[in-house]
Amino acid sequence: MNIPAIIQNNSIKLLSGLANNNDSLAPMVLKDTISNTAIVATYKKEGGKDDAREKAIEEYGTGVVWLFGIPTLKKLFDKSVYGFFKLNPDFDIRALKDKKYLDNIKQNLLKDNNPILEKQKEIFNTLNDKNEVLKKFTNAQLYKSLFISKFVLSTTICAAALAALVKYKQKTTQKRIEKECYENMASEMLLNKSMKASSTFKNFKEENKTNKKSDISFKGLGELFMYNPIANNSILDGVISITRLKEARKGERIEVGLKEGFQIVFIYLLAKPIQMIFEKLGEKFKLPISLDPSVLFSKNLKENISEASKIINDNNFIIQTKNNKGKIKNTLKDGGLDKILELAKDNINNPLLDILDKNGAIQILKDKKGNKQAINYLKTFDESTIINTMLNINKLNKNINNIKSIKTFKIFAVFANIAIAAWATGVLQPKLTIIMRKIMHNGDNRNPAIVEQEKLMKLKTHQG
Repeated sequence: MNIPAIIQNNSIKLLSGLANNNDSLAPMVLKDTISNTAIVATYKKEGGKDDAREKAIEEYGTGVVWLFGIPTLKKLFDKSVYGFFKLNPDFDIRALKDKKYLDNIKQNLLKDNNPILEKQKEIFNTLNDKNEVLKKFTNAQLYKSLFISKFVLSTTICAAALAALVKYKQKTTQKRIEKECYENMASEMLLNKSMKASSTFKNFKEENKTNKKSDISFKGLGELFMYNPIANNSILDGVISITRLKEARKGERIEVGLKEGFQIVFIYLLAKPIQMIFEKLGEKFKLPISLDPSVLFSKNLKENISEASKIINDNNFIIQTKNNKGKIKNTLKDGGLDKILELAKDNINNPLLDILDKNGAIQILKDKKGNKQAINYLKTFDESTIINTMLNINKLNKNINNIKSIKTFKIFAVFANIAIAAWATGVLQPKLTIIMRKIMHNGDNRNPAIVEQEKLMKLKTHQG
């Protein structure tokens, strides 16, 4: 049975996103969705409807802001602000840090006569010019300012939204308890102590208002967080964790800390190590899976890998050197980047360039019909990714006869990584929390903070 091309291509694209634990949000989206569903189901069964309602508001609400808030705000910033100043939001300002690197890119760009690069040439040639709209800044200075502003603004807005959502979750429970308790005691209050009960109810609400925590403070972090969407989202996760701990009610701070710890460890800290464990395991059994699925599942893979490996070895792209401790280090030979750019000018469909592009080491521009045109000079070239990709091409070439098993193991490794994190955060963590509740509260499954609120409300109402 032949799978339609559009389904096959989209499946590979999805797998490629899920396999990327370096800078793709796709695996985080899937982990978070599965985890949230499991968390809500567990607390509904074990902790009751109020516990489940809180978890649903908190997990799904924060999940939407956490995963999609920053990308959406950045796109809006690109269209509005960058458009107003007539600048290209795709320009990578890291190129401005190294004058030698920047001059090298300019020279290579000027040598390339591909029409698709005309706008890029204009961007690089006018970096030192005064901006057309804001004359006080050069284009280069404005690029830096806008990029930092975009990072700070989008992250701050999302952080504020997340903090507000965590507080809103608790308010909905409190209002529900107040309303339910008030309705249950309405007859008694009207017959016996209506005025006093109403006053007590009002005072109870005022007490809760005065006990509000101060808003979370937020500060921008380093360059890594501005360029990597996963690192950027880790800031929001930090905001969520701190806010949840600050806003934790009596009796629930320990379980909040446990949940946030699981989230940080399994969503962030262990994603890459688990991926590397599977990759090392694959190499041990001659099943190298380090390359992106878009490479492993591409057409004519055997021929393309063979030719790409030959180009790497013929040009001696990888040089091995020893550091001060005698440890061998792989580096890209001097002039290696220029040679790669020359390959692009000679033949943009070169199989080595194709694999480097699919593996995220470089980026190739395409026309509207999808035909490859030229390397994108607006994105900086990551030498470490180029080196690792070349090394992995050679490893795959040596084991290309195992390609069917390699593909199978790659799929397993991608979903096993996601499943481990989703199970730990969505199943194991809630179960541990429920067990902890039973131990600490005489077998009671319910959220101790909600139980305490109900008791306090009933006590104050009866006292009224």
